[in-house]
Amino acid sequence: MKVTRKQLFKKLIPFFEKEMGYTYFKDTISPASGLFAKKIDEKIYVCIGIDTSNLYENAFDCNYYMGLSLTYALLYEGIRDAYLRSWQLFSEEELNKYRSIGAFSEYFWWHSDDDNSIESFKDAVRLTEPRFINNLCLRERIAANEEAKHQHDLTTKVRMLVQCGVSDFETQFVPEKEKDGIPLVWFTAAEFVQKDERYFNKHAVFRLAADAYRQYILDNGKAIESHRRTGD
Repeated sequence: MKVTRKQLFKKLIPFFEKEMGYTYFKDTISPASGLFAKKIDEKIYVCIGIDTSNLYENAFDCNYYMGLSLTYALLYEGIRDAYLRSWQLFSEEELNKYRSIGAFSEYFWWHSDDDNSIESFKDAVRLTEPRFINNLCLRERIAANEEAKHQHDLTTKVRMLVQCGVSDFETQFVPEKEKDGIPLVWFTAAEFVQKDERYFNKHAVFRLAADAYRQYILDNGKAIESHRRTGD
């Protein structure tokens, strides 16, 4: 029987939020099926995106992403290791171990219809997540990257505009209603900030609005109920 996204996240959200210290965000903007995020120091954020397979029924995994912002899977020159699948952080011995007890295929998918496989996935996250976030060399390279700094500057401008008020202007990409629980003012501010950027389009505006809003949530310790619902 096919496991729905809602059923899967009902099992994953308590683990990531209560045990691993992440905040869940409903996410239809990034490539992830759902997003967990936290701030690990004064500059760096980490996202965990849940990935579901298009080839295998009831199959899922996660990807780790680190950045100065929360635009999941946005990579910069020379920092490809800021975006990794969980199994890429295994030793050879661990790869063999987890293949035998809970995962399958060469790309390491877990079974969402098998509670033992889900528990094995959680164990794998407990093992690999600290390896990812404690990579101090990676943190330093991200903090020094000019593109990463620019993205963070854009989100800072969006947050300031939301706080101070956005001037009236004709928008092109602001949605008609809230998206992923993000108030419309964040999309308006993101479009205002983004309009002079090289890549100015609907997707860029949506990503920037989500990035800035989620940073605001994490930085201020906000707990908004809409982000804790799994949705359909």
